[in-house]
Amino acid sequence: MSKAKISTTLLFVSTFCFWAFIKPEWLNFHEQYQLFLFSTSYLTQHLALPGGIAIYLGEFLVQFFYNTYLGAMVAASTITTIYIILQKISNCYCNNQNTSSLQLLAPILILVYSGDENMLFTFPTAILLSLIMSLIYIKKFKTNIWLQFLFFPLIYWLIGYCVWIYVFTTTIYLIKKESNNYKTMAISGIQMLGLVFFMFWIAYFPIKNYPMCDIFMGIDYHRERMKIPFWQHIIAIICIITPPITTLLTKAKNIFFYTSISAITIIGILGVIKNYNPNIYSHIKLDYYVRWQKWNDILNYATKNNLNNVFANTAVNLALSQTNQMPDRLFEFKQNGNEGFLSNFEYNSFSTGPTAEACYYLGMINSTLRYNFDMQSAILNSKNSGRFFKRIAEAYLLNGNYDVADRYLRKLKQTLFYRSWAIETQNCLSDENKIMQNPEWARIKMFKYNKGLNFSTNNLPKVLITLHEHCLENKMALDYALSSCLVNKNLEEFIRLFPFYTKSYGTTNIPKIYQQAFAIACFQNNYTIDNMPSFISQEVKNDFIEFDNAYLINPKSKILTTGKFSNSFWKYYMEIGN
Repeated sequence: MSKAKISTTLLFVSTFCFWAFIKPEWLNFHEQYQLFLFSTSYLTQHLALPGGIAIYLGEFLVQFFYNTYLGAMVAASTITTIYIILQKISNCYCNNQNTSSLQLLAPILILVYSGDENMLFTFPTAILLSLIMSLIYIKKFKTNIWLQFLFFPLIYWLIGYCVWIYVFTTTIYLIKKESNNYKTMAISGIQMLGLVFFMFWIAYFPIKNYPMCDIFMGIDYHRERMKIPFWQHIIAIICIITPPITTLLTKAKNIFFYTSISAITIIGILGVIKNYNPNIYSHIKLDYYVRWQKWNDILNYATKNNLNNVFANTAVNLALSQTNQMPDRLFEFKQNGNEGFLSNFEYNSFSTGPTAEACYYLGMINSTLRYNFDMQSAILNSKNSGRFFKRIAEAYLLNGNYDVADRYLRKLKQTLFYRSWAIETQNCLSDENKIMQNPEWARIKMFKYNKGLNFSTNNLPKVLITLHEHCLENKMALDYALSSCLVNKNLEEFIRLFPFYTKSYGTTNIPKIYQQAFAIACFQNNYTIDNMPSFISQEVKNDFIEFDNAYLINPKSKILTTGKFSNSFWKYYMEIGN
């Protein structure tokens, strides 16, 4: 097998494994912030924009990110194809004698640049299209220099900013290969000036709603408008200069090939480590786990990484509630007050994702709608979200607003991966029996509070107890209410609300955390060990005596923060080791 085939195979396998096993949340993040529709109007909307075809094809490919392995294959294939096309263009320069190593640099840097969570897949798609068109021109139309005048405005309208790759790649090739270099250089200069004039005309007349930087640097190449990352320019320049530089290396020895491959690999590894911000990707990973209900993965990830922020806390507490572990493992994880259960909205598209899901499972349908609408409106490039559309449609369905739900379902029917779900859900409209046949919907409709219910973090326990009183089977609401009291060290409120627990679940097998809270409350009210409530086990009473004695001797003793006391409410309440 040739060196080119080996490097191609290694590139595909490594990028596939990276996105399939190391960063699957990257795929999920990009898929959930767009909604690709198979409709004529959706296509014509893109054709009306400069670079619209690149945007359209990029979004077409991103829809496959819904499935992790299929998405990883699509992303890896795109990166690998860029490498293959760069090889073929280099072969045109070097008469099939290129070293097949420098061409790896551009694909590797695209992988690094992908660490910017707001880079859109339009950019690598546009690069691929520009390289394919460059190869076609070099192979088929290189003898007709004047044909460039017809091609470059059309290509700009199709792929946008990356037209510069096409213009410079073909120009450099013509200058190198044509005998009349002066004529070629003159025509190339004229075409570049013509392209600039064409883009200015576009900016000021047909497309007035986009800033100049978008017209010149690409619409929907990056999710943040008015931002042009330097990676975009570097990668484009490398795509342009790689083929001509390769001509200088045709006689390079094998040692150069292996050295350059090693250097590019190291650049890629270091770039990925630096550019994939661990704080941002921690949020994205947790959001990915929440979306796909990977509750144990959330708990394992939080345990290994000792996460301490509101976003992580809401995801962890949701996972604890869904695995029926909240009263037992609450203080294994960092807590952040009421916002660690249901946080207030921040104006970005994913910071309250776990809260929106928690509201859904609690039966707080109107809050679910509000959070999903807010996250939808906060998407920086104003795209729709398949994930949010789906949850909004469910919320309207469960609220009985079937006409509004149908509007969202009709949109979802025009997609590839949400279509079957939308059709099944449409069949449930106005049919309560079919809705109740879905176990999840039946449970949430039972939890749903039909009267007005104002929610804020200030009155959280009251709201949650109201939900529990409405449906005594809503244990999640009760656990959230009691746990929020403990997290806020509000023992008085905890004691007041605790009868709701004993009323529903009796006084046997009360979680140890609740017993510990009662023990310290009794101690503060001058109860003796013998006078404590009978549901506090003798084990907890003995542990409390041991903890109290150790604390009196040395408040900083390691005994208080290790072993059976490491995750106790007593340690948290006394702020030992915090």
